[in-house]
Amino acid sequence: MLKNYMKLGFRNLIKHKASSFINISGLALAVGCCLMVFEYAYWAMHQDAFNSKIDHLFVVERVTDKNGKQQYHGDAPSPLGPALKNDFPQVKNVARLSYSSVIIKQKDNVFRDKITFVDDDFYKMFDYPVKWGDKQHFTDKDGIVLTSELSEKLFGHLNAVGNSLVITFNVDGRTIAENFIVKGVFSKYPANASFSFSALIPHSRMVSLGIDKAGDWREAANITFIEIADVKTLSSIRSQDKKYLKLYNAAHPDDQLTSFHYQALKTMNFHSYKVARNYFNTMEPIGLIMLVVIGVSILLMVYFNYINITIASASNRLKEISVRKVMGSSRKQIIFQFIIENMIICTIAVFLGLFLAEVFFFPWFSSIAGFELGPGFFLNFRTWIAALLLIFVSALSGALYPSFYISALDTVSMMKGNTKMGSNNRFRKALLGIQFFLTFISISTAIAFIQETKQIKHKPWGYQPESTVVVGLDNGSSYQTFKEELKRSKSIVAVTGSVQPVGNYVKEISIKNEGKTEQVKSISVLPGFINQLGMTVTEGRDFSEKQLTDQKNAVIVNRAFLKMMNWPTAIGKNILYNHHNYSVIGQVNDFHYESFEYEVAPMLLMSATPKEVKFVYIKSSSGLFSNVHEEIKSIWHNLYPNLPFDFYDQDQVFNGYFNGFSTISTVLAVTSLLMTVISISGVFGLALIILGKRMKEISVRKILGADIIHIIYLIYKEFLFALTTAIMVGIPLSFFLTDSMFNQLSTNSEFSFLPIGLAVIALISTTLISVSWHIFKANQANLSKYLKQE
Repeated sequence: MLKNYMKLGFRNLIKHKASSFINISGLALAVGCCLMVFEYAYWAMHQDAFNSKIDHLFVVERVTDKNGKQQYHGDAPSPLGPALKNDFPQVKNVARLSYSSVIIKQKDNVFRDKITFVDDDFYKMFDYPVKWGDKQHFTDKDGIVLTSELSEKLFGHLNAVGNSLVITFNVDGRTIAENFIVKGVFSKYPANASFSFSALIPHSRMVSLGIDKAGDWREAANITFIEIADVKTLSSIRSQDKKYLKLYNAAHPDDQLTSFHYQALKTMNFHSYKVARNYFNTMEPIGLIMLVVIGVSILLMVYFNYINITIASASNRLKEISVRKVMGSSRKQIIFQFIIENMIICTIAVFLGLFLAEVFFFPWFSSIAGFELGPGFFLNFRTWIAALLLIFVSALSGALYPSFYISALDTVSMMKGNTKMGSNNRFRKALLGIQFFLTFISISTAIAFIQETKQIKHKPWGYQPESTVVVGLDNGSSYQTFKEELKRSKSIVAVTGSVQPVGNYVKEISIKNEGKTEQVKSISVLPGFINQLGMTVTEGRDFSEKQLTDQKNAVIVNRAFLKMMNWPTAIGKNILYNHHNYSVIGQVNDFHYESFEYEVAPMLLMSATPKEVKFVYIKSSSGLFSNVHEEIKSIWHNLYPNLPFDFYDQDQVFNGYFNGFSTISTVLAVTSLLMTVISISGVFGLALIILGKRMKEISVRKILGADIIHIIYLIYKEFLFALTTAIMVGIPLSFFLTDSMFNQLSTNSEFSFLPIGLAVIALISTTLISVSWHIFKANQANLSKYLKQE
């Protein structure tokens, strides 16, 4: 019996080629896309899952009060970790991570990188797979442990254990070169690791080098991990950590903490976007929610499409079913036949979807996400569970309604052709309306995001970053020599410097005015920096080399600072910072010194000396900018042959932020295209079936004088109500979703009707095109062929 059902199923598959192709291709695309989305969701929700102790690991953060709201800070006081371990028996292990920019030298291979100082407990807490070496020696004082990427960069594919290298540290303006022996190499980084490092060195070396002063509460570790034996005892730690707050606050009178926060590592990636000085992978929940909603929407849309076409196709088989019932088939057998037929279609579609996920969706998403998604996809147990579920759910959703409905119909009525299944089917029209609605939301959201991405890329920065190269310095004492050599070049217009880079990181300080304490951003720059970068001084003056008091007593503020202090003018106002009085000598327009996702905060510009400079800003002639990199590099290597040359273009500092928007735009554009194609194919298939059923009626109408306009109206009214309803419901919801999304991403965008209008035009035009083809074919058809049909 099953063999017979299979034969009938394949016969109907081949007989109805158009609807079979639409169903299989639509389901395959949806399955491939959804598997990619849900694999990413699984990856995101299982960060650091390779660690066996993940449920017991927590990150210690500082918490301050910022305008009445909690502000989390990723760094914690260096003595806090050891103190927690000593005072609380439930704290089994503590690992502090402190990053340091160094110069690594191995023979002629010299480059700059970040190494990480770690406590010995790190190797007890984390399960990073080891490629070479013995963990017992990882904590040797003269040892260093490398990642596989850094090992290959230094030693190729050879076993690096036992090799030596020289690392040069910059400690308070002094350069210290130390020899290290490679004790181990980790295997390739797990894709779901939430934080990264290049090389690990024992924390004890940080103390011996003088970078960290043991027991000093003014020192900080970038990340502090604690391992708690029983998670339930965490509350007792929280209730007893107030003594550490007192120690920290006593050492930081201008940076008072309100509490310490203990964040579970397994959920850190969903928390880190709220953390200042964050060193973890950041993932805003809105991003994951958007992707999951997209995946579910595509799957639902294809299901509705599939059910619609299945219902419409089933209505053409009423006589076949009635004959089978007359010949003795039971209702149960007819239902089972429909299920088997749908099972064949869904099995083909799901396996084709698995293939598309492996060869197209995963590689495409990995290329835009920046990490490999889906390795070992076919070996995952969850992949095959998902595949089986999709097959059964798809088959049952497409088969149950028509099979139960048709099998219950009167046999005589079906034989006579009196049964008109789906002629006024509200269920089918509701599914069609939802399909149009999802397509409309998808198109309008994608257009809005693409429009927003273009607007963000053209937002004014508040200064002129073009034709400016930024070179990093280890020691400010080399600034003057480097500057003089640069000024000899005809292609270089001006040279200046700063202590902090504009666009990457600025420090946050506490200042006082009239007894009120405020948290503001700060950057130290040389005289002429403001003018060279094209910032606008709206009041007062710039720093001057001729004014010796500027270096010690003068500051410049931005407009946001003026607004925060509620001052009509800033000139002449006094500010207390670090127990020293500063006088405001100038005001500049707001400029973006951090990513555009942050509002421009109050800023203090302070005067720096040449010896403090860490970043050199080199302005070149715009016409000669393409060649200036090699020229600067040549000057650098002539002066400092043993130092790596690190540079970037100032107009690219926000590329990470822009690329994030471009990635979202690309995903939404592909999604809207995919949903539009599915919608068109669904309408195309539905129109084909509807016209097939009504060709005799259309032939009679044409003989009686009906023109093409009447025929067009006759067919389009099948879709008109669903289309109109979808647009009317979709317009306000599209506005709400877009506005909510932009608020989450802090874009401060104004509403535009353009995406809504374009989405309406796109949806109507695609529907017209997909139906018009069938109407054209019907108008050209031989009427006698259909009039002869019973």
